[in-house]
Amino acid sequence: MDKMMDSPWFLRIIALTLAILLFVSVKSEESTGSSTSGTQIDVLRDVPVEVYYDDENSVVTGVPETVTVNIEGPTQVVLSAKMMKDYKVFVDLRKLTYGEHRVAISNENFSDKLKVRIDPVYVNVNIEEKISKEFRVDPDMNEGLLAENYIVKSYDVNPKMVTITGAKSVINSIGYVKATIVGDPGITKSFDQEASVRVLDRDLNKLDVTVEPKQVQVKVKVEELSKEVPVVLRPKGSPKQDVTINRLTTNVETIRLYGPRAVLDRFEQLTVDVDISKLEKSGDFDVKLAIPDGVTRMSLDKVKVTADVTPAPVTEEPTEEDKDKEEKEESVSAVSEKTFEQVTVEVRGLSDQLVSEFLAPTDGLVTVKAKGTPEALEKINKNNIALYVEAQNAQVGENTFPLKMDAPTDVQWEMSASEIKLTVKEA
Repeated sequence: MDKMMDSPWFLRIIALTLAILLFVSVKSEESTGSSTSGTQIDVLRDVPVEVYYDDENSVVTGVPETVTVNIEGPTQVVLSAKMMKDYKVFVDLRKLTYGEHRVAISNENFSDKLKVRIDPVYVNVNIEEKISKEFRVDPDMNEGLLAENYIVKSYDVNPKMVTITGAKSVINSIGYVKATIVGDPGITKSFDQEASVRVLDRDLNKLDVTVEPKQVQVKVKVEELSKEVPVVLRPKGSPKQDVTINRLTTNVETIRLYGPRAVLDRFEQLTVDVDISKLEKSGDFDVKLAIPDGVTRMSLDKVKVTADVTPAPVTEEPTEEDKDKEEKEESVSAVSEKTFEQVTVEVRGLSDQLVSEFLAPTDGLVTVKAKGTPEALEKINKNNIALYVEAQNAQVGENTFPLKMDAPTDVQWEMSASEIKLTVKEA
């Protein structure tokens, strides 16, 4: 060991090693000093902006959600600010009144060693009174989603009213409050749906407001396209010998037809044929309804018809005395007919606020035929006949009423129409 210590090469190697270590140490200190004492500039992007104001009574607009913050200072301080993120950017509006203001964006918790610049420096804000108001919710549905020949019969929204809160100017600009209904094409059945409430201005722009509740329940009633038309009875065939059909009536005034619009537009009434060839006496009976071409279904498949019939007289073998009496009566009282044309139909009971026009017959005139003995017919003239309809229950639009008659009862009467169709309008 002593020999090695005394060796000149050993000492040279030790001296070189110490020199290298000293050089590295000095360079390291110089580098450390440079990094800690140098200046660095950095950019903090998307820094949230806090807003201090009376949020219970006010609404603020114009403050950006985020800003850009530029910081400059010692490198370690800049790096610390970026890592710790304990700084805050804000605007304080608590002492400002309602209206428009230009305010500076403030900051806090940045080191005093940093230069801080916020972009933008100033913002224009508007402070408005916050108000709440109730609005009716209207359903909003694209009816193109319905299957062909189907329509929306009705909407039911629950709740019907919602409370909307926001800036006074925004609340005053509300044009529409809609419950948006969505669905797949080809709807054929009624359905319920929870719908979101949208608040729009008159130009259909969405408004920034608070809605309570945000969703409502909507019931949509869907029906096949239909049309309600009056039922008109039409005698078919010939009555039996000596049987007189005085009148045919039904308790069904209207019937609903379902089908395509082009088909329904062709129907102003449903004519029901009643076979009178088998009728022998008065009474009620059902008539099965045939579905017209193009109509998919009807609200009824049959109607009840009431027939007023004068049956054929019962004949018995007459005695000689009866024959003589009958011959005398026939010679004196043979059955005859008398026709009264263009008898005016009177509309009774119509409200003073309404007026009517005849649709069928269009002139409101009916032909009346009387059957009886010549003696009875001779006493009858047009003034003895009163034709009328009772229109107390008339509604605006088309109405069909049974035709009624006041006339002598010692003859049989026949009329060219059993019903009268009117158009009723407001006076």
